[in-house]
Amino acid sequence: MREITGWKLLLLHVPWVLGFALVMAIIGPFGSYLSMGFAVRLFFFTSTALVFWLQVVLYARLLRLFEPTSQWTVATRMAVAGLVASVPGTAAVMMLVGWLVRPIPLSYVPEILAENAFLAMVVSVLVGLFIERQRHADADSERARVAATPVAPAEATPTTTAPDFFRRVPPALGRDLLALEMEDHYLRIHTALGSDLILLRLRDALAELGPAHGRQVHRSWWVAEGAVASIDREAGRPILVLRNGLRVPVSKTYREQVKEAGWLAA
Repeated sequence: MREITGWKLLLLHVPWVLGFALVMAIIGPFGSYLSMGFAVRLFFFTSTALVFWLQVVLYARLLRLFEPTSQWTVATRMAVAGLVASVPGTAAVMMLVGWLVRPIPLSYVPEILAENAFLAMVVSVLVGLFIERQRHADADSERARVAATPVAPAEATPTTTAPDFFRRVPPALGRDLLALEMEDHYLRIHTALGSDLILLRLRDALAELGPAHGRQVHRSWWVAEGAVASIDREAGRPILVLRNGLRVPVSKTYREQVKEAGWLAA
């Protein structure tokens, strides 16, 4: 079980950003070796790397939340996020260089923008793929650990619901499962008593739960049978309101299945 927040997830990226900044400060690319001392280069590349990466993470997150782009591969989302981040990132580079060295003529903007876009896209894709691979490996290890955990006699009764999955749930959350929500490489479990994050892919959770206990209503959401209290709409899109007040969007991909199950008439 892993208790981890979005901020903690973001902190996992910091070593990559600082390592990249250190390497760039040592080699001094783009003429910085001659125009800046090492300390100034380290400050410059650390500042710009943080600016770029925070934007890349933000844009990648937005692309993941937007339904059409959520279907893109990790490499595609990270490349687009790096490309978009290069625009404000270039402005930050020019301001920092103007402050630390000398102002840059506006005629150099296209060249600097192209360099920043290429570098941001390449680094974002490489880091994104590495983190994705590591998270999948961690999730596989967690899945194997849970599968190897002996089932207590009380859990082995015919009335037990998905014992493999519920061995992952903290006892404080109870067993009144309402929904599962995908958050990057983690899964947020929502019950009537609260919520918590675990290291597991949504597709693996659904395989453990089986089709009888609920259904997927969105790329990032699964809802349990009996969890829906009412139906609402936002901008014409159906929203499932659960018994604890949680609002779950229904995507176009799963809308017909949800309608056939009778949930949209709840």
